[in-house]
Amino acid sequence: MRTLLYFCFFCISSCIGLAQAQQLQLLVGVEKPPYIKVATQTGYELELLKAVVKRMGFDSQFIHVPNGRLLSLFSDGQADLVSLQRSTPEGLYATQPYISYQNILIVRQDLYKEILSLQDLVGLRVMAFQNARQFLPPDYTEAVAKASSYLEVVEQHQMPALLLKNRVDVLVMDRNIFWHYYRQTAPDDSSLKVLSFFQPNHYHVLARTPEVAERFNKALSEIKQSELFSQLQLSYFSELNQ
Repeated sequence: MRTLLYFCFFCISSCIGLAQAQQLQLLVGVEKPPYIKVATQTGYELELLKAVVKRMGFDSQFIHVPNGRLLSLFSDGQADLVSLQRSTPEGLYATQPYISYQNILIVRQDLYKEILSLQDLVGLRVMAFQNARQFLPPDYTEAVAKASSYLEVVEQHQMPALLLKNRVDVLVMDRNIFWHYYRQTAPDDSSLKVLSFFQPNHYHVLARTPEVAERFNKALSEIKQSELFSQLQLSYFSELNQ
């Protein structure tokens, strides 16, 4: 009887271990349409990561935390992979870039001042995404230091409406996030225009072993060559920009 019980326990333990081994936990950001929609577990970034992990042979489980805590939690031992990284700390292994963010300026077409460079932000009311000064070049930081007003915000859904109502002069945000909220706020409006002064920011995933990073890269390469890659972009961005 004791032998039989041990055998049953061994089988159950093996099954549990196998189930755990078939799932990868990923640290990802919080609500950020069209990239991440927490309630439905959809959005371009989540669906791309799901597809890559599935191609690796695993199911994915997302752990949502603010961007500023992603790396620290991963360094503390949480999860198997961490998303949206630009550096590679010692002892961790970076994948190829899987996503790019393109920050832009948005102004009203009737703005009294023509913006030809970042220095033209001086004296204007500027609203930007949180921590914009950490991600954008030094000449941006220098210019907004002389802005009439400058505010960085976490919630970006109201930003297009504030610009349309003349509460601010300039928005600074990711291209896809802007278009997502602008189409929701004023789908028939054409009074805003986009200005491009920044290079795209490319982000990779960090893994704990080189083998996992290489496996991610192989799966990512296969996804990028598939029809799904363009379908996801058209579905969430209405254009191909990755």
